Amino acid sequence: MIGMGARAFVVPGNLPFGCAPLYLQRFRGAAASEYDARTGCLAWFNRFAEYHNQVLTARLDELRRLHPDVTIVYADWYGAMTSIFQSPGKLGFTNALGSCCGNQSVPCGKKGCAVCDDPSMYVSWDGTHPTEAVYKVIADGVLHGPHASPVPLAKTCPPS
Repeated sequence: MIGMGARAFVVPGNLPFGCAPLYLQRFRGAAASEYDARTGCLAWFNRFAEYHNQVLTARLDELRRLHPDVTIVYADWYGAMTSIFQSPGKLGFTNALGSCCGNQSVPCGKKGCAVCDDPSMYVSWDGTHPTEAVYKVIADGVLHGPHASPVPLAKTCPPS
């Protein structure tokens, strides 16, 4: 894409999949040592996502060195989501590890699926995807900091 003239990119990292209700249900019964005591998330699954993000950011650093005239912003979705899971109430979430829509038995969109009354209180919409309220937190962190590097996205765009 750079060779075709693209000059600005936003590259999102992985989410902390170990906090997704789908995986928490799928691996329910794992040893207590496999969970993060602070968040209740599957620590080993999150370490995998962290590793992916470390490799990704290293590659983005290489691309920045090779193409100094190109803006490449890393969107730290993992960091933004982790801040939510560490202090959900502080950001207005009352259900950090449950799904608003569906469950493992009756997935979201299927007949008989239950849907919560207020999605803005939930972190996960359907067990894998964040709710609109979470995307707002992520977007704010990427646009204004601290969840973007080398600088928040809003600082890379010239004023109109």
